Amino acid sequence: MMRSNGSDSRVHVIGSAMRHARKLLCARIGQLAVAPDDAFIAGWPLLVAEVEAVFRHEETLMECSGHGNLQAHLADNALALCALHRVTPRIEAGDTALGREALGALDAILSLHRFTADLALVAGARRSRP
Repeated sequence: MMRSNGSDSRVHVIGSAMRHARKLLCARIGQLAVAPDDAFIAGWPLLVAEVEAVFRHEETLMECSGHGNLQAHLADNALALCALHRVTPRIEAGDTALGREALGALDAILSLHRFTADLALVAGARRSRP
């Protein structure tokens, strides 16, 4: 039976923390998606703040772990946040159709991002092995 080294354990902990944060965020997206329009509009800025917080948390974890794909991850996060901030004024003005479309896109992006982040963590751990 092979024993995992400290690097494997660290990657597992970091990956678990990132997946947990994304899972909570995706649940929040699901709640907002079915909210009535007035609750959707009121909840949108809170969701954007949650996305920002989750991204900061992930970036900190990745930076502390020496994640090899950090720059690409930062660029993806910046692009997603830029899109959210660009549509926010229209959503706050009542364009819930746009907001729901953006919410669906965000959910898809987060799912893809979660998968690619996990792959990058595993690849980074393999590269760091002696």
